[in-house]
Amino acid sequence: MDGIKTIAIVTPKIDTFSNPTLTLLIERLLEENYKILFFGYEQMFVPPEIYGKINFYPLPFNFYKFIKSPNSIIKLFSQYYELYKTLRIKNKVDTIICVDPMGMVIAGRITKLIKVKLIYISFEIFFEDEFYIQRKKVLKSLEMNYSQKVDTVVIQDGRRERLLKNVNNFKDTTKFIHVPVSPKRVQLKPERYDIYKELNIPADKTIVVYSGTLQNWCGINEILNLLSGEWSSEYWLVIHSHHTEIENNELKEKIEDLIKNNFNLTYHNKPFYNYAEYAEFLSGCHIGIAMYIPNNMDIFAGKNIEEIGLASGKFSTYMMIGLPTITTANSLYPSLNLKYNFGETIGNASEIPSALTKIKADYKNKVNGCKSIYENVLNPVSKIDNLINHINGIKN
Repeated sequence: MDGIKTIAIVTPKIDTFSNPTLTLLIERLLEENYKILFFGYEQMFVPPEIYGKINFYPLPFNFYKFIKSPNSIIKLFSQYYELYKTLRIKNKVDTIICVDPMGMVIAGRITKLIKVKLIYISFEIFFEDEFYIQRKKVLKSLEMNYSQKVDTVVIQDGRRERLLKNVNNFKDTTKFIHVPVSPKRVQLKPERYDIYKELNIPADKTIVVYSGTLQNWCGINEILNLLSGEWSSEYWLVIHSHHTEIENNELKEKIEDLIKNNFNLTYHNKPFYNYAEYAEFLSGCHIGIAMYIPNNMDIFAGKNIEEIGLASGKFSTYMMIGLPTITTANSLYPSLNLKYNFGETIGNASEIPSALTKIKADYKNKVNGCKSIYENVLNPVSKIDNLINHINGIKN
């Protein structure tokens, strides 16, 4: 086994391969001839070019607080035995990449038995004063404890690094590396994807797309409310969701009623398992919406959403495609828009109609602005390569 580079990834996410940062990192590790041990839940999908090259294992220690009982103790010892056999005897793993708070806690528990270096990739930031559920406070306490064991943190930008440092307990020697949540460039086909034909949209409409989760913090209700009010008839709204069903019945009924009453709306719920196909679909649209409205109900929807910054894969994807975008004015987007002119930043959804007009009036320049911000700020390739060099340095 000597000479074989092996690394473990621990993640509680079921949609790991919809995250462009993680997907690109895994692709680059494979190119570097790393053997990857993947500890997690069954994934929603895994790209076929990756699937056969990764060793999958169940996620261990999936609990908040350990409850002492004979069965729990036997299970715990069994898990530690299997981990030691897999990570140390069979594979000589000395580095674990862990994702988000629960991933860090699980990886931290592994270090009780096996001495390894921890690389923590943070996409979501926990703020304990925003929690209203006791088990989330327990998890935050555990995260604070295990952050002391982290050697390297991967975070998206300087603002989010400062926030994470303020709420965690990292060592002074912990290294921080910035990598935006952003896809590597996809080569689009010369001919524009005919979304008009695909979705039966009138040819004279300018297509505005919202793509992604349909949670309260994304502003979807506020956007839909505009359709029966200030929304101009020249624009057609396309809502794309990766999920085939809308879990919120009230939202589902609202969308169905708007479509039934012939408002300028199409709901598209076809999952894309190939990123190039997803990019082609979005390229048929003209303007994107990426709103982030914090609330105190969802555990990651407070300051984490308010300061989304370069952690927005949606924003980065729109920029890569060259899709001028309306987004909310957090501490980063207004200054970026002032420099690159990628679209419009707004204070609330009521400003969307005027923002659409402004974008359309300066459309070509804003398309170029999107491409410029992608190349200068968001293109992840060189930043992932820097991370790979850092990982190689750790292991040498």
